[in-house]
Amino acid sequence: MFKNYLKIAWRNILKHKVFSSLNAGGLALGIASFLLLMLYVTYHYSFDKQFDNINNIYLVENNQPGDGKIYTFAATPQPLAPTIKTEVPDVVRAVRTITYTAEGLLTYKNNSFKKSGMFADDGFFDIFSYKFIAGAPANALKQPNSIVITEKLAKTLFGSEDPMGKIVKRNNQLPLQVSGVIEDVPSNATFKFEFILPWIMFEDSNPWAKSSGWGSNFARTVVQLKNPGALPAANRIMKGMVGRHAEGNKNVLFLYPFSKLHLYSKFEDGKSVGGMIDQLQLFTTLAICILLIACVNFMNLSTARSEERAKEVGIRKAIGSSRSSLMGQFITESVILSMLSTIIALALVVLSLPYFNQLLGLELVLPYNKPLGWLIIAGIGVLTGLIAGSYPAFYLSAFEPIKVLKGMFKGGKSALPLRKVLVVVQFGFAVFLITATICIYKQIKFVQSKSTGYDKNNLVEIPIEGDLSKNVNVLANQLKSSGAITSATVFQQSINESGSNTWGVSWPGKRDDETILFDIFRAGEDFTKTAGVKLLQGREFSAGNPADTAGTTVLINESAQKVMKLKSPIGSIINWGDTKLTVVGVYKDFVWGSPYEKTRPMITPFANNGNSVMAMRLNPDRSITANIDAINKALKTVNPFYPPTVNFADSDFEQKFKDEKLLATLANLFGCLAIIISCFGLFGLAAYAAEQRVKEIGVRKVLGATVFDLTALLSKDFLKLVTIAIVIAIPVSIWAMNQWLQKFEYRISLSWWMMALAGLITVVIAIATVSYQAIKAALANPVKSLRSE
Repeated sequence: MFKNYLKIAWRNILKHKVFSSLNAGGLALGIASFLLLMLYVTYHYSFDKQFDNINNIYLVENNQPGDGKIYTFAATPQPLAPTIKTEVPDVVRAVRTITYTAEGLLTYKNNSFKKSGMFADDGFFDIFSYKFIAGAPANALKQPNSIVITEKLAKTLFGSEDPMGKIVKRNNQLPLQVSGVIEDVPSNATFKFEFILPWIMFEDSNPWAKSSGWGSNFARTVVQLKNPGALPAANRIMKGMVGRHAEGNKNVLFLYPFSKLHLYSKFEDGKSVGGMIDQLQLFTTLAICILLIACVNFMNLSTARSEERAKEVGIRKAIGSSRSSLMGQFITESVILSMLSTIIALALVVLSLPYFNQLLGLELVLPYNKPLGWLIIAGIGVLTGLIAGSYPAFYLSAFEPIKVLKGMFKGGKSALPLRKVLVVVQFGFAVFLITATICIYKQIKFVQSKSTGYDKNNLVEIPIEGDLSKNVNVLANQLKSSGAITSATVFQQSINESGSNTWGVSWPGKRDDETILFDIFRAGEDFTKTAGVKLLQGREFSAGNPADTAGTTVLINESAQKVMKLKSPIGSIINWGDTKLTVVGVYKDFVWGSPYEKTRPMITPFANNGNSVMAMRLNPDRSITANIDAINKALKTVNPFYPPTVNFADSDFEQKFKDEKLLATLANLFGCLAIIISCFGLFGLAAYAAEQRVKEIGVRKVLGATVFDLTALLSKDFLKLVTIAIVIAIPVSIWAMNQWLQKFEYRISLSWWMMALAGLITVVIAIATVSYQAIKAALANPVKSLRSE
């Protein structure tokens, strides 16, 4: 029987090539969109799942009260890890890690490569089950001069040589012995590195870290428990740990599951409130909706052909076919068509995946070597066929043979209300996606158009590494003399990367119960001139001023002046911990962290040493290419062992909008696909409507109806449905986008024109889709349609 079903189904598909093509094309686009989105979603859900004991691994998070709320971050004190091992039962291991100072130049023989790394305590590889190609995890980080490298880095440094035991130099100074080689770190891992160094090496190169106490937060602490059931007891002990070791410190530590870190990284008032999971839920919903739209197309086109299939159903029922066998026949047809669409969809995914990966900056791949993955894809195809064919099967198999064979049946009417509802749902979803795309783009443009407080254009940053740390002034003077730059300064960290902050600032008149978090941005002389920050009062730092070089002066931003209520800030004395600082200048607020958040009060001490960035203002009277060539040439002279690296401040600033731009791009891309799929169905329905009314059109044309009249006649019913879709979708869009906008401190207000534009675009698309068939029918020769009358 099943063989017979297949044969009849295949004949029906071939007999109605246009409708079959529209159905297959719509389903293929729907399934391809679904697969692409789910590949992206699955990639993020699989973060860190490669580790064997991931459910027993935790990251220590730090809740810090202040400004009337609780700030949560993963930076913890240096003594925390050994204290946890001592005071918390059921802890297997606790290790410290740090990444921001580990990047460096690795040299073997005459080859040097700048690579990213991290520092970690011995025991890191006992917690995280990285696969070792050479060496053993138990002793990989025991020696203070050891280094563990990835397989890719091993090939880069040593080629075909055995890397074990080889000596490499870090930053052209410190000799390191390779103690292990691990498989390359996958892109869906929280810790990303190409090499790992022992923690003791970090302390040796940063003496302050070894002696730092419970008030200094800079390390990430990873803890392994015996089992997840030990978590509540461990968190009860950790809750007051900082206070027990540092009297008066109100920080509260807690263990947070490492497996949730990627998806649930956003905290408000000390509690997890989401993060990446919000975006994934949105994309999952989008994927399901697009697939359902494709299924809706199938249902619409199948039920629209009801009159054509009615006689077939009537004859088969008259000769004894049961309703269940007819349903089986129609379901089989839809599943076959769906499986064909799935094959086409896979081809589309293979062709589009490289461009999709380039868009996302990821390495998504189909599960070629995973049978389960192919079973899931096949299951999606079958399930889509069952969903798409379910209503047509119930509807078509319900025809009464007596009415059909007597000619009393008029197909399509009983299915008409549902078809109308489905068309409304399709285009309502299209209106929502268009509105969302417009809103997201406007929000991004709104924040981008806000003043950053500094001049991004012609501002570049160079990492201070190797010999450059002692040649900063030499390089600056050389480039000024050559005319490549107009000014230069140093920062402790990039102007585009927020970092250090403190609660320890006090000033005259500060209340005892007042706790304000201040950003700390260290900078050298010519800071405001180079960065393009407006100096409102006072003066710049000067290397020739003894007070500046002694570290007893400070610049503050205007937000700090407002918080401190300093009417005459220049000359005021403020305290940073036990250090008294004299305010010598006030500068305009600039965006340091997220451009979506309000600027915090900031202090800028003079940067004497330990700086990581040299900033330079390019000469606008020369070409950028000439300026950069001059900088690269000079860098090779003063810092010959390091490859020149020049970062443009405007490009780095744009990276802050990466997530929102990705959301807008995906909404735009898959919104267009959803509209195209909807148009497939509308095109098919318009074609069928024109076919059903061919004699009516002929009569009207003979009686004098114009092409415009006939086109309007065939289009008005569909435009009514699209109008209803717009009316329903607009309030839903307003509610949803207002909810999304609430997470931004600086946000746009939804305007009526956004809804109007979304509705207009939808109407134009619908008219363009329907009009082709309507005009084609209106232009047809009425003689051909009426010759049998």
